[in-house]
Amino acid sequence: MKIALILIFFYSLCEAIITIVPEVIGEEPGLSGRVEAGLETKRGNTDSDNYKLAIRIKYDTNDTYLIWGEMSGSYAKANGEVNTQKSFTHIRYVNKTYLDYLDFEILAQSTTNEFTKVKRRLLGGGGVRFHRLDDSFGNLFFGLGAFYEYISYIEDIDPTESQTRINSYIAYTKELGEHSKIAYVGYYQPKVSDFEDFVASNAIVLTVLIYEQIYINFKIYYDYDSKPALDVEKYDLSQVTSFIYKF
Repeated sequence: MKIALILIFFYSLCEAIITIVPEVIGEEPGLSGRVEAGLETKRGNTDSDNYKLAIRIKYDTNDTYLIWGEMSGSYAKANGEVNTQKSFTHIRYVNKTYLDYLDFEILAQSTTNEFTKVKRRLLGGGGVRFHRLDDSFGNLFFGLGAFYEYISYIEDIDPTESQTRINSYIAYTKELGEHSKIAYVGYYQPKVSDFEDFVASNAIVLTVLIYEQIYINFKIYYDYDSKPALDVEKYDLSQVTSFIYKF
């Protein structure tokens, strides 16, 4: 019943990053979650507002599988003009196999981004991930799979796309003492029929406990799309500072 409620909740949000740091089965058993918020307001010489809100819900059986979903939105404007407006919803199921170092994954995702002219990007797929979990070295992951993708654009001049992409990633997470963690994750997603058409993304994330269940989060993203919409830059570089409440 818990799993069904989580799935229904997050699929409904699809109609309302993106780089995913892997979750580890057994790390937080049971039902847990987090709320992340960022706000920056400037007045005077610079007139700007930046907002970010994200929520993640996870259920972990502690020994067999976990399922989690996340929804986030970002909005920003400067001098009265909107320059960021995007949303992201992701659901992922991870299950252990009979090999200690191998899991399989199933995922679904929905994104929108007005400033890359993406009206809707929907995808669904799966794959496997190989991992080495070590308290002293850190957790290392290699993922390989595929997904089917549908993209519709805001402007009619950009044709609707539907295609299959390979999904490959590498990720590393490391506890820095008892109350902080650093992570890196990089994705490479080429089109199966044309490897010159690919999407790549990288992120470095530092999370530090500041008080009880409240954390400060620093992220740096670099995303690259080899064939974006017309008149859209191929890359995006961003830095985000936010606060997280875990429950």
